[in-house]
Amino acid sequence: MRIYDTVIAGIFIFLIALASPVIAQSSFGLGLNAGGGTIGGNLPSQGSFNSSLFIEGNPGFKGNINFRLSFIFASDINILLQQSANRYSPFIKGLSLEALTSQTLEGIVYAEEGIGIVTLNDRTFSNVNAWDTGIVFSILPGVDLRNDAQQGFKLGIGAGYGLTFTNTNVWFLSVHLQTEYYF
Repeated sequence: MRIYDTVIAGIFIFLIALASPVIAQSSFGLGLNAGGGTIGGNLPSQGSFNSSLFIEGNPGFKGNINFRLSFIFASDINILLQQSANRYSPFIKGLSLEALTSQTLEGIVYAEEGIGIVTLNDRTFSNVNAWDTGIVFSILPGVDLRNDAQQGFKLGIGAGYGLTFTNTNVWFLSVHLQTEYYF
């Protein structure tokens, strides 16, 4: 059932993106990241598999600030090794909206930082289904492989942290590989 929810949420984000003014701009990016980390809240912290699907662009603001709308999914690391269909794996999923800025460090190497808001669905116990809101931070060093027309790939190794302040105070920490394609 969780995979079905993930696919539906990914389609939902894609449909929102199609209606977004970001698409009307000359350059926008679609990306994903995956890696490991930790999830916590009303449970002891535990290792997790984290992933995110996102769209990024500038809806017309001046300056070097982009906005990223992301679907986030983090689950107990044992979901990758699950041996029993009856075992419940804690997970969280949600949406975030981040403002990002980036700097070219040298040549094609760049650094990116972000801050924003997040809403997470806490499913860490089988009887918990709470929505929490809070903040999200991210940082990523990477390489920008785009051509002169600003189309192409950006690759990096990043970290993200989301912390909520309502209901169950669920949080996540992620270290991940990220790829993004700009159109």
